[in-house]
Amino acid sequence: MNHAETNGRLPVITTAFLVMGNVLGVGVLALPIKCGLCGFVPALISIVVVWAVMLISAWVIAYKINIEKSDSFDIPSFFGNSLGKAGKWIAIACNLILLYGVLVAYLGGISTLVFSLVKESFPNLPVSKPLITVVYFSILTAMIMFGMEALRKGNMAVIAVIWITFFGLVLTGVSQFDVEKLNYTDWKLMVVGLPVAVSAFHFHNIIPTVSRALKHDVTACRKAIFMGVLLGLLINLIWVTVVLGTMTENASGLSKNTIEEAYWHGLPATVPMSAILKSRLFTIFATVFAVFSVTSSYMANGAGLLGFIRDMTVTYLNKDSRVLVGCISFFPPLIVALVYPDIFLSALDIVGGVGETVLFAILPAIILIQMVRSRNRSLTLVGVAMLIIGTVVLVYVVGDKMNIIDLVPPEPNPPILFK
Repeated sequence: MNHAETNGRLPVITTAFLVMGNVLGVGVLALPIKCGLCGFVPALISIVVVWAVMLISAWVIAYKINIEKSDSFDIPSFFGNSLGKAGKWIAIACNLILLYGVLVAYLGGISTLVFSLVKESFPNLPVSKPLITVVYFSILTAMIMFGMEALRKGNMAVIAVIWITFFGLVLTGVSQFDVEKLNYTDWKLMVVGLPVAVSAFHFHNIIPTVSRALKHDVTACRKAIFMGVLLGLLINLIWVTVVLGTMTENASGLSKNTIEEAYWHGLPATVPMSAILKSRLFTIFATVFAVFSVTSSYMANGAGLLGFIRDMTVTYLNKDSRVLVGCISFFPPLIVALVYPDIFLSALDIVGGVGETVLFAILPAIILIQMVRSRNRSLTLVGVAMLIIGTVVLVYVVGDKMNIIDLVPPEPNPPILFK
């Protein structure tokens, strides 16, 4: 028995796999489409840059948590303690954007995926995206409100299914891989994929779990986070390579099953890939992976939103009504998803480019600069670089959604709200 085990501390590799498991998820469905617009090489560079920013921000948060021996990560309190009242309220606003946004994205994504599958397999079946959204929403909301304990007990099984089906996706997805398709580049679109890349490498809420498992050992936490996120990076890069080597870029117009068509119609990567490959096995893997990864993330974020809204209503409204908290938590995302059913990629843009970029890139960069400003010039420059990258992502997303910045050519028939 090793020393770590005698101290009751988990091995670093075990906690690294915990981190890796949280990196693989819904981001897989959007990453190849958003990043793929600029081509293979620019996509890889943008993904690695965002990965480095999210890794360093996780190290900063872990360091603060380990120094303070904290076993919880309350986002407003964490940034409030580090950056004052302004940091606290910015964190509250961005956390609401993050939590509401991911629920909207997941509802839109699952309805698009299931609708496409049903229409392909049973074209005469009378089904619509709103119906799928309402049914899925009702089941998951009921589970969050009354069945979270059952989900926790089955969490390992859910994770195992996600991993098995993901590797099935990769193995069945390479059947039409063409290395020539990786030669395309459009460098000006490189920034378009950055917000979704931020979402793909967001795992920061489990940092207290990692710290607690490693007995607040700063060095061990740093190693576990690095190993876990590096493995997550490699896995995401493999998947992006498979998709970009299979799907084509649009030469003109809006051709079927191209990256541009998937981008404009808010499609998860698995939908056009299924149409291209015409493999029933791939479609099964894609459907199971998407449903399980979206459901797992929806439940986790929905529970987080429920707890966050309850804390807000108790603290600022002096009310502790489960019905009120449930309505405030879940009906706004449902309404947005019903009004804008193709919002999957746009919602992830806002989540990653605003909520997560501010919380897990810009604010940690400011904390890092404050920590090392007068002692370590190199780390200060790292903090400044993180701040610049985070600001670029934030400005792009805000400008894009306000139609101030328009890098991607317009779609022939754009949706009403988002391009």
